[in-house]
Amino acid sequence: MFGHLRGDIVRMRIITTLLISFCLIGTCGCQKRSTAENFGKTYYLDGAGNWGFGASEVPGGLEQAGYHGDVELYVWTLSFNPLVDQLNIPGARLRASALARRIEDYHERYPDRKINVIALSAGTGVATWAIEDLERGTKIHNLVLLGSSLSHDYDMRRALEKMTGKIYVYHSPYDEVLETVKIVGTIDGKRGVSSIGAVGLKAPRGMEDRVVNTPWNRSWVRLGWAGAHTDCTNQKFVRYEIAKHILDGSESERPAQSHRRASVASAK
Repeated sequence: MFGHLRGDIVRMRIITTLLISFCLIGTCGCQKRSTAENFGKTYYLDGAGNWGFGASEVPGGLEQAGYHGDVELYVWTLSFNPLVDQLNIPGARLRASALARRIEDYHERYPDRKINVIALSAGTGVATWAIEDLERGTKIHNLVLLGSSLSHDYDMRRALEKMTGKIYVYHSPYDEVLETVKIVGTIDGKRGVSSIGAVGLKAPRGMEDRVVNTPWNRSWVRLGWAGAHTDCTNQKFVRYEIAKHILDGSESERPAQSHRRASVASAK
């Protein structure tokens, strides 16, 4: 009985994600160029399987917090099967390279605008590799890692060198999904190793001040994050906690003229 119920929930999640994606794709061309010139951009990457966690909640939470930039949902997965995507490291790296080119193109058009990245689970690996792959003098500002399935000792030095800000990590010892990842392998291909999302990120030597590890605490239950793997994308949690790393003053001080709809970049 529970197996059938879980299957129905998964199918509904996938259908909902597809509907959101199609609706948002239809709005991509509606944004005025002047708006893109006035405000920055944030890329959001879901986890393996692209089941839609945070697809509407992240853009909604950021907007409620006063963020007026564009939020692009970057669909990196090549299947709707989390295990397949988690283990398909070459495919993930290929999509990371494609994301790097998108970020570079945006930077060339709007060189003075801040670019931030938020990623969940295996999407944190794709986000990290994309940042490492940036060329043409392109740098992003902040990177936010949620439930990251990268190994906790992953060397972030190359990524930090392509950033002007910090890496903000949210991790929880109650993340049961990452216990499974410890067995099947992290997104960077390690087994028997704890993930960043479970224990935090080991900062590169000399860069300790640029990695901010934030462990789960009970006070966040009221914001929708109970310490599990995906509920850290809850809109309330995004609004009151994650958004502060995206806003940091500059965007919220601009006139209230905004990208109201998120755009979507899908795997091709």
